Amino acid sequence: MKYKSTSKKTIAQAYAVTDKTFANWVRPFENKIGEYRSRCYTPKQIEMIISYLGMPEHSNLVCA
Repeated sequence: MKYKSTSKKTIAQAYAVTDKTFANWVRPFENKIGEYRSRCYTPKQIEMIISYLGMPEHSNLVCA
């Protein structure tokens, strides 16, 4: 599957949770994902997030 650069807010929407809830979910493995730059996660970072959290309910928001 191909992923696109995505903001934290959009990823939270994809998982149908608040921005704060998403931040809490990601906190335990932030160091493994890497730095959040230019207000977007890279496609590689999105792939890693999905590997930890599973496919989001609204995957069309993060998939190219």
